[in-house]
Amino acid sequence: MITYRKLSANGVGRLLVAYMREHQLRPGPVGDHTASQTAEAGGRLNSYFTGRDGQGSWAPDIGPLIADALGLDISRPPTDEELIRLFECKRASDGADWPGAHANRTISGIDFTASPDKSVTLAAEFAATTAEQALIWHAIQQANDRALALIGREIGVARRGQGGQGEHEAGEVAWVSFRHYTARPAMHIQDGLNGPTASVEIPVPGDPQAHIHNAVFNAVATEDGHLGSLDTARVTKMTSHLFGAYFQAELGQQLRSMGVRVRPDERGRAIVIEAIPRDVCEAFSKRSRQAEQQAKAFVKRQGGNWDTLSAEQKFKVLHQANLAYRSKKYDGTNDREIWREEARALGWSHRSVLEDVVAAPTDPGQRYEQACAIASRLLAEEFETQAVIDRDAFRMHAAHGLIATGLDGPQDIDRVAEMILERGIEIRGERVHFLQGVAHGRVQVTTSEQIRVEQEMGRLAGLSARTRAGSLEDAAIARVIAASSLDFEREPDHGRAQKAAIFALGRAGGLGFLTGVAGAGKTALLAPLVSAWKEDGRQVIGAAVAWRQADALRDTGISQSFALAKLLRDIETGEHGLTRQTVLVLDEVSQIGPRQMLRLLELQETIGFSMRLLGDREQAQAIEAGDSLAILKRVLPAEAAPELLSTIRQASARGRAIAGLFRSQGRDPALSEAEQREKDAERAREAIAMKCRDGTFRLIGGDHDQVVDEIADFYLRRRDMLTAAGSRRGITMSAPTNEDVMALSMAVRSRLRARGEIGEAEIIRPAIDQRGEVYDLPLSVGDRVRLFDRVQVRVQTPRGLRWRHLGSNGDIVSVAGWDEAGLRLTNSRGLEGLVPWERLADQTSGRTRLGFGHAMTIDAAQGITSDEHINAMPRGTATMTGFTAYVAESRHVQTCWTRIAEAPVREAEQFSRPLGDTTPVTHADLLDRIAADLGRHPYKPVGIDLMKRRLAFEAETARWIRQSHTAEAMVQAGQSPGGGWRARKATQGLRAIPGTCWDDISRTMRKRAYETQNVAERISRLVEEQLRSREAEGQGEAAQVKTERERTHRRSPSVSPGQ
Repeated sequence: MITYRKLSANGVGRLLVAYMREHQLRPGPVGDHTASQTAEAGGRLNSYFTGRDGQGSWAPDIGPLIADALGLDISRPPTDEELIRLFECKRASDGADWPGAHANRTISGIDFTASPDKSVTLAAEFAATTAEQALIWHAIQQANDRALALIGREIGVARRGQGGQGEHEAGEVAWVSFRHYTARPAMHIQDGLNGPTASVEIPVPGDPQAHIHNAVFNAVATEDGHLGSLDTARVTKMTSHLFGAYFQAELGQQLRSMGVRVRPDERGRAIVIEAIPRDVCEAFSKRSRQAEQQAKAFVKRQGGNWDTLSAEQKFKVLHQANLAYRSKKYDGTNDREIWREEARALGWSHRSVLEDVVAAPTDPGQRYEQACAIASRLLAEEFETQAVIDRDAFRMHAAHGLIATGLDGPQDIDRVAEMILERGIEIRGERVHFLQGVAHGRVQVTTSEQIRVEQEMGRLAGLSARTRAGSLEDAAIARVIAASSLDFEREPDHGRAQKAAIFALGRAGGLGFLTGVAGAGKTALLAPLVSAWKEDGRQVIGAAVAWRQADALRDTGISQSFALAKLLRDIETGEHGLTRQTVLVLDEVSQIGPRQMLRLLELQETIGFSMRLLGDREQAQAIEAGDSLAILKRVLPAEAAPELLSTIRQASARGRAIAGLFRSQGRDPALSEAEQREKDAERAREAIAMKCRDGTFRLIGGDHDQVVDEIADFYLRRRDMLTAAGSRRGITMSAPTNEDVMALSMAVRSRLRARGEIGEAEIIRPAIDQRGEVYDLPLSVGDRVRLFDRVQVRVQTPRGLRWRHLGSNGDIVSVAGWDEAGLRLTNSRGLEGLVPWERLADQTSGRTRLGFGHAMTIDAAQGITSDEHINAMPRGTATMTGFTAYVAESRHVQTCWTRIAEAPVREAEQFSRPLGDTTPVTHADLLDRIAADLGRHPYKPVGIDLMKRRLAFEAETARWIRQSHTAEAMVQAGQSPGGGWRARKATQGLRAIPGTCWDDISRTMRKRAYETQNVAERISRLVEEQLRSREAEGQGEAAQVKTERERTHRRSPSVSPGQ
């Protein structure tokens, strides 16, 4: 491997030279190569054959441009004074500042350290002849030089212009190499019980470990005479792995050419020599721990207390204790003599690794194909957990493939990487291709399959959320809320938010998603909804990634719950069927990746069941590639994605405020990555400051054992106090890793055993955890153990022996006894029964699958509530993120106690600074370092962002927001929102008819209209004729009547007046 660290230009150059030359500032003459190996340290003999002295040598082939610019005389080895000047950004020859004074040279260089596998070191150290030793060292040096040449080409680019944004020009670089043969042991030493703690080198023999420090000066000389700085932006964790892989590939090539039998290690990341046993390599890799154990045992035998000793007393003890068991006394220079004594104690003798093995010549094309196959497999593993990776990962894994096959030079790396990019790789049996884009100034890559999964998931989720099937009526929701036992009045604002969330989830159709912070009562508010669904004749099923989280859903009235993987498997095999009347409730959905979520949505589209999701993106994330919640937030309408951002778990407002500060407010697109990190770190720093004022935050000094002991003692003190006070929920303790959990649990157990709270009788079972780590597990009555599987116990019932569910992975249970048949266990609900040993056995190894149970990992703690919680970090905060910090700091009702080991944090802070930086590390610096770790939120990227792809319904969500604004404005103006939409909806069918159809309809209607017009005209004429005829007849009848009247009047006689 190759590690790197910057070198300070503002430090003391003499200190850097002393570090590089292992405190031997004046190089002596080359030793006599005829001297015996046991009497001579080996460095001088080695340099006799290789021409390289262990106290510094110039890089091969340093160009004249850079040599002239830095004042280097490469015809002879560098002197102390020359190196001191160079490490202070001064010319070696005259001490003048490097040219280009405008450049901000706070960094004088970068130390790239190349280290081979332990087997290569032991082969050199225990070689039968000095010539063989020199031959192996020559191979290491050659591989080192070629790797540094690659590094020089990668970072030897002068950037011009403001901030390096102008022209880029390749140039010459220079470095100086220092061979080291030993890894010096270091310990965390505390000066007294409450004194400061520091990581210091201890006065005991080191482990054999060949490595070469290469100080690459921060200068790039171009042909036009410009002296720029290294392109340090190219030095990343990814490229350092690339450089290390190339070093290993070149080392393998060198050793094969010498006739040494080599192979890649188990991970394919390093070259190992087969002739050196792996157990011997392990034995020579534990010096620091052995020294610590010897010293503490020595003090205990003398009746002393290691913790109370001063730093000076501890150094004396370390020196005495580590001499007492050896016949050879350590004087600081005779490491090799003591190594040989230890090899004899191990029963290992070694002669030579030169076996004259002739490597079969391989065709370059065949070698490329083999390397491509290896690299493709490694890349497929990366894409299982990452949706987007750097383009440099292709070169890195190409180099890993070339470790096994051999190579001709760095051009082979690019050739294999291009082959993979052109062909694609196989993931889960399917061939996928690559898509490239630029993000954060780096070329990054995603796969066609990842884009498909994310886009299809977004489409189906958006469609499902807009389907009304599965929604409840408001009256039904209100009825079950009124009948529930939930208290909405204790915290009125939170109660209203809970009610709103219940209504939103009940009204949702195919899909509803509730975002809820830790302690918001997400699970509790499900109870009335479960009642409503059951009243409506629905089948309600619960699921989560972990069995323990799924089982917790049963408290809401859900009768069936499953781990998600089992549920999907049962659906596929037909063992479990879902119907249109099913409501599937998924908890902790932040742990569900896009692929699994897509499978659920595909099943939903086929079957028609409803889904309700609960989770928080700011807590634990999925292991699988991608971010399901990021996609859901983009495609779900607001009414289907309610948020519950207040909490009721913490009893005090201050406790809620502190827990809330550990939760990120989400990624602000207006901020750069650096600005976002600074903002989140500021929130974490504020939370830490509040905890410091409350007395709930403490940095613990001492070595790892001291820290663990202090936390264990504190845990028991708080447990006893809470028990005496009648606490119902008690105290819990979490830690970042399984190793931390084991150490804390063992420390608590030893104290409980001494107090008589754990039985005297004990059995020790060979055990194994879910990661394959093996250990001895002591068991006594009263012990607490962690389950790694879903476990059932055999209990006596009125109907005889029956199997009952005891617990799931992550649950803590107590030991009640044991016999030859099995182990009697009791869970927190009081259920006790026998678990046969074979049911607890690992199928492969036969070891018992149980762990230590007085502490739990943070992942296992997610979902629990206790009166007090201890957030223990006995190895510092480097493995923490904002996600895990938020979970750990929000488990409590009353108090969360934060306990962090000081020494690892101090070490991390010192290592983050350039080597040679003499600025003291203050307490504030340590708190800032912790805040940076606890405020770090590495959200998983999604492939669609890299390719600037938009999801279906994503634009619709934005339109919905605009429409909501318009509707509110219309209501305020006294208008009726949606009138235009209703009109368009009413005429939707007519508007859907194509224009050609309208043309046909128009012609037909015109023809029918003409025919109708003709008929109407004929009818009109007939009517007019009839009217005229009737009118004529009427006139004739009237004339006849008139005539008759006149005739009658003429026939009548006249009457005279007076008659």
